[in-house]
Amino acid sequence: MKNPLRKSSPVAWFVLGVLVAGGTGTAYAANGGTFRLGQSNSATATTKLTNTKGTALKVVSKAGTPPISVGSNSTKVPYFNADKLDGKDSTQFQPKLSSALKYTSFEPIPGWSYSPQTCGELASAPAVAKSAEGIAHLKGFLCYPGGLPNPAGQTLGTVPAGFTPSNTVVIPAVQNGFNTGVLVINPAGVISVVSSQTSPGSGSVIFLTGLSFPLS
Repeated sequence: MKNPLRKSSPVAWFVLGVLVAGGTGTAYAANGGTFRLGQSNSATATTKLTNTKGTALKVVSKAGTPPISVGSNSTKVPYFNADKLDGKDSTQFQPKLSSALKYTSFEPIPGWSYSPQTCGELASAPAVAKSAEGIAHLKGFLCYPGGLPNPAGQTLGTVPAGFTPSNTVVIPAVQNGFNTGVLVINPAGVISVVSSQTSPGSGSVIFLTGLSFPLS
């Protein structure tokens, strides 16, 4: 029996060699070549897929397996937006409070000051804001010029209507930068110092920034 490949052209032998190599699953580098399914493909230039009528690429995989893998490369992909993060839409995440909260200033009672000339450059007017979750957030830096033997029993001021708690709340507060006291805000919005660890004779300062309380 004659060998049918004996007189085949060199081109036929080349094609046969490509088919055999392709069946081994080895990577085949070919810019401009055919993308082979089920095999490793390699190239030295970026592959771009364009569809002027709609979605350019749809990847479907077996249930329970990721439709795509990027291997061990942890480099961030620009503009690679995800529809959800851990099953949640972006509207379900809390925005930064610094940009979301709108503060309303209020005056302390006479005796307490927020003047930078009196209290230092950190001094700032007391203010309050509320979040969508019904939490009131305070900010400000107050001092009592000349100091107090003990600020306990002192009233600081009154938060505006709309920011008052439905029940009396107790808030730990920082005083003099390191001593801790306790503030109380009643349903009328009056802020009072009910206890303090301020050293006698020291200048009395109270930090409101960072303090918060539930409105209901």
